[in-house]
Amino acid sequence: MDKKEDVFFTPNQENTTTEKRKSNPTKIIVGLVAVIALAIFVVRPAILGYGVYQKAQSSNLTIEDYAQNMQELSRNLEVTKANLSSYSTFTGALLTELGEKSDELTGCKVELEQIQSNVEEAQKQVAETETELNKVKSETQDIIDQDVAEKTATLEEQKTTCENSLTTKEKEVSEIQAKYDLLIKNAAKSICCKAKVDNPQINFYDVIDGKISCLEQGTNQLNC
Repeated sequence: MDKKEDVFFTPNQENTTTEKRKSNPTKIIVGLVAVIALAIFVVRPAILGYGVYQKAQSSNLTIEDYAQNMQELSRNLEVTKANLSSYSTFTGALLTELGEKSDELTGCKVELEQIQSNVEEAQKQVAETETELNKVKSETQDIIDQDVAEKTATLEEQKTTCENSLTTKEKEVSEIQAKYDLLIKNAAKSICCKAKVDNPQINFYDVIDGKISCLEQGTNQLNC
């Protein structure tokens, strides 16, 4: 049987081992940082430079021409970015103005709808007023027609009464005139026939100034 041997470390040896373990991670970190720095500052520019070289070769340009073209493209890109920024600002202003105009248009539409509503209400009131006016005119015309008809009937009745009265009066006047003429004739006959004895030329008579005059010439023939 083998005997197991025990290994013993002195305090100095244990401290040395611990320090070695602590220093190993630090070295690893420093190494990683160095590799990353190398990749960033050496490998990446080399790769980019090689890429640029490959693009220059494929475009049949020298490195200087290709670099000038890239600088020109870079300047153009900056100009384009500036233009895009200006366009963006201008577009923003336009959008703001468009929003304001849209709000104004909405306000105009609301106002137009209100005006249209007012117009429709006014038209409705006008129509109602015209209807009421036509009704009043119709009623007034009916009253006027009825009044005219009544007055016309009354006037026609009065006219008929007047005409009948006139006919009666004319008849009475005619009768009175006939009686008057007969009276005058008889009176003239009595007077003028006596005067004819003295003046045979008396053959006519007339009433002058309310008196019977015996005449040798005239219109009323004397019959004795």
